[in-house]
Formats: sequence, structure tokens, C-alpha cells
Amino acid sequence: MTVPVVLDARIMAYNRTGISRYIRHLYEGMASRRDSLSTGADPYPVDVTVLSSRRDTDRLLADAWGRSAICWTPPHHRLERVALSVEIARALMRSLPARTGARPVLHSPDHVCPQPFSLLGARQWATVVTVHDLSFLQVPETHSVESLRYYSGIHRTARTAERIICPSQSTAADVLDMTDVHPDRIRVIHEAPDPRYVDSGPVFRPQDPQKPYILTVGSIDKRKNIKILIEALAAMKPAERPDVKIVGSPGSAYEECVNQITRNGMTSSVQFLGRISTEMIASLYRGAAAMVYPSLYEGFGLPVVEAMACGAPVITSTTSCLPEVAGDAAILVEPADVDGLRDAILRVIGDPGLSAGMRARGLRRAASFSWDRAAAQTVAVFLEASRA
Repeated sequence: MTVPVVLDARIMAYNRTGISRYIRHLYEGMASRRDSLSTGADPYPVDVTVLSSRRDTDRLLADAWGRSAICWTPPHHRLERVALSVEIARALMRSLPARTGARPVLHSPDHVCPQPFSLLGARQWATVVTVHDLSFLQVPETHSVESLRYYSGIHRTARTAERIICPSQSTAADVLDMTDVHPDRIRVIHEAPDPRYVDSGPVFRPQDPQKPYILTVGSIDKRKNIKILIEALAAMKPAERPDVKIVGSPGSAYEECVNQITRNGMTSSVQFLGRISTEMIASLYRGAAAMVYPSLYEGFGLPVVEAMACGAPVITSTTSCLPEVAGDAAILVEPADVDGLRDAILRVIGDPGLSAGMRARGLRRAASFSWDRAAAQTVAVFLEASRA
């Protein structure tokens, strides 16, 4: 019995990072499994309709899933709870195949879901929601007022969704601790790096090949804790200090970081690269002496496994999901420990044996995460929700 699934992919019209990448990799992996496993006598267990924004001209999942519907309700709209439900009901009537007897499933990949549409007291679809992290509850100062208002819907979602997918055990524990969700409805499915993050390929070469560089990746906001990295660098002797490349959009901590760098006379050592291509980030990972990720809070911490997949030694925090994701392949440092971070960076740069061992363990760790596996596990959750 094939379960009809409606994927809420509206956010893909507005950005190509974060949740949009999650959607693309997950559903391309799902389509790949469908194409390799399905036969006429044994069809794939789900049939996906992609609900796209009317502004989405690229339709990146069109080749993977031909069935689609256009949605007029924009993401995070104040009337989304009701308006989107009406559009989903319309998509179920117009776009999905004839009912097979299976209850349809809505996949909401952006933390909250619309009000389930009911007819004669019966919900017309089951809902699966992906909650990537609870930063809006854990570190609300990093979110706008509008963002906090929208994501406050997590509490209603926790009560109504048939299943909630979390990318780590740590995030699942947060959801259990901070909402009213029943533990039986949570499933943990690890994410994976973009397939372009591999250890073979172009390697970034700095102008001075004798001077190593370290890399950090992520938006420059307070949650990423880049100020601790700058303090650790300032605590080094100038002769032992590596260059630093910071990849990511300026955020709430950008001005503070620039001022720190200027005060400590490190403007020639630290380079802000902004948002750059995946291919360029991969080349930077491959050439880096280390990827340093001192974040205060993460739901999964994709840069950790991206760097490992490219062969970069990783230094990251002891907080949230990061020990779970890094396993035994990274050096872990308390996020407020300036001296500990300084010493960890100097150890990795100065000890070729340590660095080589971390590279090898990191490659093995990154290989344990797979979009193919995530796709298979997600389909299993859809089938559970349909029967719930």
C-alpha cells in the first residue's frame, strides 16, 4: 500500500541553505532509493507531492518527484496555520493519486506544522515534523521577534504531530524537556554532509604555504561563539598564531568580532569570507590545519561532519549535540575555556601524528552518516505516522 506524502517545500524559494539543503538531500536520497528498489509488483511505499511556493521558479526537486502543487501561502506567514491547511487539502484532492486506503502524510520540515484539517471529526492527514534544533527556546536572543513568534508554534506542534523527527539525541532530549510531546512520538534520524564534501578534490593553497590556517564555518552570530576563538588566538604568541578564515554571513556578533580582532592587532591574520560556494568551502576544509567550531548550541552541527568528510581535524564544543556527532574523532573543549581552546589548536597544528590520527578518525566518522540511510528511516517514520 503506497502512502501519499505532501512535502511542504515552500522555504526552498527563499534560500538554498539550512533547511532547504536538508529537504533537497533527503528527498533526492528518497528518490534514488525509489528508483533502485521499486518494481512493478513492489512499488515504493510512498508517493511524494512537492508543495512549492508560487515564487519558486527553480523547482529543484522536479526531476526527483514529478508530482507537485503550487502554494500561495508564504513561509512563516501569520495566517499560515489555517491558510496552509486549506492549500494542503486542495493538494490532496487535486494532485495525489486515487486513495489507496492509506492515510496521507504531511511532512513539515521547518519545526512547526499547520492546523490539521478535520472532516467530521477525523483528521484528513497525519503530520510528521522535523525539529532541527530549539535555538529559539535555548538562545532566543539570536532570533528576531517575528521568528520567535512563528516558532512559538512548536508547543502546539508537539501536541498535534503524529511524529517528530530530530537530527540528534540531544535535540530529542531538548524537545522532550521543553515541550509536551510524548516520547513515543519522537524519532532520531541523523543528517549527513553534502555529497560534495569529500577528501578528494581541489585543495586551497594559502599565499604563504609555510603558515597554516584554521577555518570556522557558520553565520557570525552569538550562538556560534566566535569571540572565544578570537580570544584563544589573542592568547597565543604572534609567531605561533595561525591564520584564520571565517566563512558565513555577518550576524549579531559580527561587529563585536571585528572590534576584537582590531583591538588585538590581528587584522592581517583573520579573513572574513562571507557566504561562498560549497565547492570553495570543501577546498578550504581540505587545506585547513583544523576546523574550529566552538558553538554554544547546535541541533546537529553539520560543519563538524562536513569538515571530517573532507579530512580536516575538528575542534569543537562539549555542548548540546556536538559530542554525539563528533564521536571520538574531534577534540572537545568547554565553550568558555579560552586556554583550553588555545592549547587544542596549538596541539593539532604542532603535532603531525595527532593531526593525521584525527583526519583518519574523522573520515570514518563522517562515513557513518548517510542521506540514503536518513531517507530510508524517514520513509519508515511516514509509514508509522500514516498508521497512527
